[in-house]
Amino acid sequence: MRKLMVAAAALLLASPALAADMFMPYEPEPYYAMSDGGWGGQYLGATIGGQRTRIDVPGQGTLQDNGFIGGLFAGYNVHQESLVYGVEADAEWSSFDQSIACTNPAWTCRGYVNFQGSLRARLGMATDSFHVYGTAGLAVAHAGGSTTSPANVEYHDSSVRFGWTVGAGAEIAFNESWFGRAEYRYTDLGSRDMTFDVVYPGVAATSHALRAGIGYRF
Repeated sequence: MRKLMVAAAALLLASPALAADMFMPYEPEPYYAMSDGGWGGQYLGATIGGQRTRIDVPGQGTLQDNGFIGGLFAGYNVHQESLVYGVEADAEWSSFDQSIACTNPAWTCRGYVNFQGSLRARLGMATDSFHVYGTAGLAVAHAGGSTTSPANVEYHDSSVRFGWTVGAGAEIAFNESWFGRAEYRYTDLGSRDMTFDVVYPGVAATSHALRAGIGYRF
């Protein structure tokens, strides 16, 4: 009987602790956050997006249209506390290819951009799993055009153009390696003379682009 009373007393003493454990509030796991230095190192990825390209041909008019772009990027970041800086390169395909009537409506004027790329510096701030940045640097593209006569004779010219690009973007970390990105950039490829049926001086090319992508850090 005495043993039974001792056991009952022990059970009563333990009951408050058991009840406290049973009714402890639930604490959900926090969302994923990068550790300090997590945005640093090498990375690569792929993007798709939309781009509005404009080619101005003095004396003939403007060719502009929305098109698709897609390509690859690679870079290297240094992450120091909340500051992130580095360099990035990209190469893309562009679908821009448009024709309009020339000043003489019997003729057709065409312009296109089928490849573009850039080499840029990046500077941004990282907070938890997010990274926002600005970017600027050298832009390059292969662009060309043509004029076609009423007799269907085509005069064509193309070249590699160099210019500049500037923009901003944001990235979110999915885990220690994978991240997503959204970015806007404006690009100016300058102006140059192009020779079709005659010389057209100062043909200029610019674009606005929105990109979404996914990347992997090493």
